[in-house]
Amino acid sequence: MTWEKTIAVSELKGRPRVFKRPPRQVALFLVGERVFAVDNRCPHEGYPLAEGKVDGACVLTCNWHNWKFRLEDGECVLGGDHVRAYPAKVDDGHVWVNFADPPAEATLRRVLEGLRKAFSERDFGRICREITRLHVNGLDPLVAVRRAVEWSHDRLEFGSTHAYAAAADWLALARTFAGDWEKQLICLAEAVDHMAFDALRDHAYPYAPAGTAFTRQALLEAVEGEGTAQAEGMVRQALANGLHWPDLEEAFVAAALAHYNDFGHSLIYVCKNAQLLGLAGRELEPYLLPALARHLCYTTREDLIPEFRGYAEALAGLALPAERDEGSVDAQALFPLSTREAVLWVVRHIGSHRPQTLYNALLEALARNLLHFDTSYGAAFDRPVHQNVGWLDFTHGVTFANAARDVCTRHPRYWGAALLQMACFLGRNRPYLDLGIDEAAWRVADSEALFAATHERILDHGIRDPIFSAHLVKTTAAVREELPHASPSCRAALLAALNRFLQSPLKQQHVRRLARQAIALVQRDFAEG
Repeated sequence: MTWEKTIAVSELKGRPRVFKRPPRQVALFLVGERVFAVDNRCPHEGYPLAEGKVDGACVLTCNWHNWKFRLEDGECVLGGDHVRAYPAKVDDGHVWVNFADPPAEATLRRVLEGLRKAFSERDFGRICREITRLHVNGLDPLVAVRRAVEWSHDRLEFGSTHAYAAAADWLALARTFAGDWEKQLICLAEAVDHMAFDALRDHAYPYAPAGTAFTRQALLEAVEGEGTAQAEGMVRQALANGLHWPDLEEAFVAAALAHYNDFGHSLIYVCKNAQLLGLAGRELEPYLLPALARHLCYTTREDLIPEFRGYAEALAGLALPAERDEGSVDAQALFPLSTREAVLWVVRHIGSHRPQTLYNALLEALARNLLHFDTSYGAAFDRPVHQNVGWLDFTHGVTFANAARDVCTRHPRYWGAALLQMACFLGRNRPYLDLGIDEAAWRVADSEALFAATHERILDHGIRDPIFSAHLVKTTAAVREELPHASPSCRAALLAALNRFLQSPLKQQHVRRLARQAIALVQRDFAEG
């Protein structure tokens, strides 16, 4: 133990004193015959605790926000974070303080206790403080993200959400800021905060216990029949039998592309699941994989509605992609097409062109879709429910394409299904385009300058609902990842689309729209009844 002589006890009579031992400032208190030492800065907002008051029970009150701490151990009894307390004693008329750091295991345990409370209350400030405590104590800050996955996974009634998908992008972005703790902290805290938001006030929805042995076909049948318990149990049994994500990924891809699932989210979640495991470690498999299986069972199958019914038929009769191109394709001809026209375009071209060529053309068209979004739909309150379309909906075409390329690079047999779903996005977006947008006005001359400005916005976005910040980071990540694989005209369209998206306001709450649509629906039902 490292004891250090500080000040004479006589100096403490009548008022606390501050002893400075850079980088620490320690507040010293004399209560009766006992001496106490705690960090002088309140862990809430840094107000000097030496300016606080101490009662007869040796409880210190910070006068700034009335937080209260036990002097003996620093435990916060009213407020939030604990303050660090140091062993103190009197010897030779002086106060001696032990500045030795506690064991790493004890520090980790205390920080995680605080982080768990911050997570349960979705207290962003404290989340930041606790993650920083991991960092300054030489502990792995990624522990915070791993624990957030653990604490949230069984609070998700319908399985995986954007929180896990966005976490992969936040962690990837954090890696680009090596040596800049402030920026890394923002990324880590954003990932944890989104999981906290999705789990907030929800009770546990337990997963089915390990069940029948995993087979690809059995999992696909369980998902198709919405057999949530069977799918969850099978995945948990696979993990118990020593299988890992690489052994299971292809089956998840097949399930995600069997339908035009959840506006493309299913394949995005499969892709980001792989990335998150790669970034945070496969120890998260027991939490992420059952959640993904649950999502696939509950997800909407949008190819069952009239506009997209052609997907299943086209997929069933789709030719194998060609190994070389027979002529060029005109990406301009894809913009804009209806769903039926775009699907037929894929059917006509897939037997004579490489999938990567068709992918590039479809991606360019989807980028131009994003560039031409008619923002009046995002602001409107006087349109029918089926026209509730906003910026986030339009980003999905590009983020789905990014996931499709990533997944199909590992599993090329699914190129046909992925291309057809990209075509579905094209048709879906067509009614909500503003063809009068001047593309040249949004052209980007310096992509790195754009990304630098984009990152500054993302890191201080000012948006309370994490679903919006998630779309900022994931769309930016998707565009950046696709640039090396895109043709010059496709790159130009991607950058211009990202530029316009990030410079446009995002309406987060549609109060009047929801009120008006609720009145119309309820009054109609009442009249018909």
